[in-house]
Amino acid sequence: MENTVLEGKVVVAMSGGVDSSVAALILAEQGLDIVGVSMQVWDYRNHGGCSSKATCCAPSDFADARSVADKLGIPYYVFDFEEKFHEKVISKFLSTYQRGETPNPCVDCNNEVKFRELRGRALSLGCTSVATGHYVSVKHDSDGYHVYRGSDDRKDQSYFLYGLLQEELAQTLFPLGELTKSEVRQIARDAGIKTADKPESQDICFVSGPLGDFVGKRLGSDKKPGVFVNRSGAVIGKHDGIHQFTIGQRKGLGISGHEAPLYVVDIDHESGEVLIGPREELEVPGFSVGALNWIHPTYAAHGGPVNEIDVIAQVRHKHKGVRARLRMDGDVAKVTFIDEWTSPAPGQAGVFYDLQNKELLGGGRILPGCTNRASLNILPEEARW
Repeated sequence: MENTVLEGKVVVAMSGGVDSSVAALILAEQGLDIVGVSMQVWDYRNHGGCSSKATCCAPSDFADARSVADKLGIPYYVFDFEEKFHEKVISKFLSTYQRGETPNPCVDCNNEVKFRELRGRALSLGCTSVATGHYVSVKHDSDGYHVYRGSDDRKDQSYFLYGLLQEELAQTLFPLGELTKSEVRQIARDAGIKTADKPESQDICFVSGPLGDFVGKRLGSDKKPGVFVNRSGAVIGKHDGIHQFTIGQRKGLGISGHEAPLYVVDIDHESGEVLIGPREELEVPGFSVGALNWIHPTYAAHGGPVNEIDVIAQVRHKHKGVRARLRMDGDVAKVTFIDEWTSPAPGQAGVFYDLQNKELLGGGRILPGCTNRASLNILPEEARW
């Protein structure tokens, strides 16, 4: 297999961090004609936040990106994507929590904004290709383009990129795929790049302060307060809104007086009931995934594997993945755990890798109501009192 090789002008997405700075540096040193672009997606001044404490789109980030672009001698622009970001990411983020599910805004941001929208703007600059500082590798053979985890296990970002299409991979570069984070920082230091030791940003970059407060403030009267119940239907507490919880959560429940740790086992968005129980009540035989995109060229051509296959299933960022059996049922992937189980949360990304846990095959959204949690019947309200 060969690495992706592009010709022509390339837009490099520059966030003002060390990763995108070094991505631009590497491509510039390779002699490619590149243009640096930053994306304004969230203006804290318009949303009751403090720009000095922002974790994305802070003025200092754009200043850092511009400084790096100046050092490399490349053009630099800032594009306003705030309207699209609100439509594609923020609105979906809030409505997903409102349904009692757990969103992954980084997936939507990467696939819908950083690649789809940015690629459209790149054309206006005469650029047909884009490059980013993601830790992921792409290789090409006679079948098409294959995506692999980045060499640095701690920084691998392939989980977020399952939504890319073959035609997009053909016009995308990931210069950091074979590097570790420490190597990237050293490259930046050696080149005198000012972002060399800049701290990492947090996962949900547009959230400033506690996540529950951020979501609750924006949902306002649309929050769904309710009660905590156990498997027998007994009410064991109250809560201010289901948006604060995700399946598998243990901390931050505000429930005391129980010897064994309690977890969120299920969420009923209609009643506002949050089912609480011991860890063993989280155990399920499998889960289902919809809104699929198959990135492996063979599966992309056929809408998924024709026959049942064994995969490594990853159900959240930083999850190491577990061995599972996958079969297609129409446009839904049915996944059954093989050796060990994990706790999938509806709304999160369910992403599939080969059995070496290296090549990304595809992924989608974990569906609600697809596990045996429904068998943990909650008594009707009149039976509780």
